Amino acid sequence: MISFDKIKSLNGEVKAPPDKSITHRSLIISAMAEGTSRVTNPLISLDTKATMEAVSSLGIDLRRSKNLIEITSKGYRLFKEPENIIDCGNSGTTARLLTGLFTPTRKYYVLTGDSSLRERPMKRVIDPLKKMGALISGRYSDTKLPITIMPSTMKSSTIFQETHSAQVKSAIILASLQLEAATTYVEKIKTRNHTEVLLQLCSDSININDDHIIIQGGSTLEAGDFMVPGDFSSAAFFIFATLIFEKSKVTIKNCGLNPSRIGFINVLKDLGVKIEYSIDNNNGEPYGNIFIGSQDIKGGLISGKVIPNVIDELPIIAYLGLFAASPIEIRGASELRFKESDRIGAVVYNLKQLGAEVHEYNDGLKVFPLKTINKKCILKSFKDHRIAIINTIIAKKFGQDIFLDDISCMNISFPTFMETFAEIEE
Repeated sequence: MISFDKIKSLNGEVKAPPDKSITHRSLIISAMAEGTSRVTNPLISLDTKATMEAVSSLGIDLRRSKNLIEITSKGYRLFKEPENIIDCGNSGTTARLLTGLFTPTRKYYVLTGDSSLRERPMKRVIDPLKKMGALISGRYSDTKLPITIMPSTMKSSTIFQETHSAQVKSAIILASLQLEAATTYVEKIKTRNHTEVLLQLCSDSININDDHIIIQGGSTLEAGDFMVPGDFSSAAFFIFATLIFEKSKVTIKNCGLNPSRIGFINVLKDLGVKIEYSIDNNNGEPYGNIFIGSQDIKGGLISGKVIPNVIDELPIIAYLGLFAASPIEIRGASELRFKESDRIGAVVYNLKQLGAEVHEYNDGLKVFPLKTINKKCILKSFKDHRIAIINTIIAKKFGQDIFLDDISCMNISFPTFMETFAEIEE
């Protein structure tokens, strides 16, 4: 069991780790392009290493130095067929984006993952690709990994959003780029747009007209230089911690501030939180600094169109209910059931261990302010990196009374969390 000394407050400046979502996409788009692309400030974690190994298996030269990855490719038309099964580890982004990337190439691929990823849904990405002509088979009526992708003749189409998932959208875009004509993806509820932003830096093949994303197939992608900003979802942990530790004031430097990613800031403002940010660069992916201090938090309901753009921050929002003036309720978030863990179930379990009153729903939960903490309780990570990081912050808030079962899964997205957090501890 793991425990920590109680921390009084947090003060200073901190840098969020490089963005995981943008690192994945930069690597994949670089593999599709002709020439040598450079990815500066990539995240090196278990998840992104899975994408690097997958890209390398296609006959692409990938060279990594301290803060740079160079990818030299002959383009998506000349991908080699991998000699072995591609292991996506714990990374759903790797599995779903690669499924879209591989389906039009007329080659054989087998994708698998660890025990957690093999239980996460693939049907949401397989079904629209099958409508375009892809041949894919997998476990449980093609809903789970491992999957086999077989040579097929795919056709451009119009695909309507059925799941509010940026991964599904990105998979369709990556497949559509390789087809002969234009494909249209209709996105009624906006999700993260990192794939579109990165592609527009190296191609004129993608155009966005309100809720219609039009992808012109058959174009050659040019090699590019991609700068990965700090990960907003990782920065959210520091925002959360600063709010709940008394007399705290923190600046988060060089953080990605893509409008499709910062719904958490808008939610916090609705909860009465004063939070500010400044944008230093707006060429491609915007980034800048976030300024936050400890303060009172109101309760409220989080639901509707904001949910897809705060999906990674919803567990944090739920934990804020412990420290709010009135309950915080989250609804319309059934997608949380299908992350690295059942995050609704995981959060409810840990909140009850702490002694909180919490109501669980199929699509969310309601968390009441914490009255008395249970001493000597044990919080579980459920092998989920985000749950492990939140638990660590809670343990540092309350001290030796809180025990954690495991935090090693932090390496999936934020391998330097402990060292980074220590920089602002007082």
